[in-house]
Amino acid sequence: MRRAGLVLIVAVALTSGLGRAGLLGPGVALAAPGSTTVPCATVLWGTCDTRATASGYQYRYHDGMLERIPVGGGGTGGGRRAANCGQNCPDDPAEVCELLELVGPNPEMSVAERAQYDQTMAGCNNYLIPVANAVPIAAVQAALNDYLREKVLPKPTIVIAPSGRSFANLATILYTPVSESYTFNVDEPVQATISAVPHYRWEFGDGQVGPDAPGRPYDAAISPRDHPDDYVSHQYDRAGQYQVTLTVTWQGTFTVPGVAQAFPLNAVVLAAAQPLVVDEASGVLIHND
Repeated sequence: MRRAGLVLIVAVALTSGLGRAGLLGPGVALAAPGSTTVPCATVLWGTCDTRATASGYQYRYHDGMLERIPVGGGGTGGGRRAANCGQNCPDDPAEVCELLELVGPNPEMSVAERAQYDQTMAGCNNYLIPVANAVPIAAVQAALNDYLREKVLPKPTIVIAPSGRSFANLATILYTPVSESYTFNVDEPVQATISAVPHYRWEFGDGQVGPDAPGRPYDAAISPRDHPDDYVSHQYDRAGQYQVTLTVTWQGTFTVPGVAQAFPLNAVVLAAAQPLVVDEASGVLIHND
């Protein structure tokens, strides 16, 4: 949807005789490859990321592909020019070139505007050539999702106190030792930093559910009655056999050097179940004078 809107802006600007100066708003010119930075609010890339890999390259995200480019220029991808981050950052020259090529020159352009257009397009040759080392973002997302599910994220476990048994009308305390966040680096299929945050769904087996929290072990100094928000706990109304289920849904994103935006990952859902026997509490006479 965003690309369609940008194409429409380019088309309107060129067909109305505004040339490149009107593409991004009043008084803002569309930057040609290799030019200086322009205000972030008017360009495709609202921020910039100057990180580079240890191997001396960055990535560029373009048309659903992650493309490796050498830092400082060179290569088929055209390189990445220096950027002043913060209030100013670079536009994506490949986006500029593709949009200009798609629309083409306007017959109503002045001689100066046509010369400017031709000069810009002359610098676009490298950007319009398909790049062999580009990786589809969908393939990266699928590989990282598999990696998260199979090798990184811990399988949830459930700890119940009292252990395996409880009593009706008594608070049963539950928790899972699953961390509340993960951040780590990967090298394949791209060099990326992954961040993942879990959401918890407790089902106590009697139709009731618990909070979105991992819980904590019982601490004699912290009363569940006085500090209920510190625990995941549940009180069963009647005796019986129940199955407690915990579903942990991990929401993740990843970033790559050179690309400011964070890319989403599909949710990874992991679950655990634990049987629980709830007995009926009864009074016992232990002393009679």
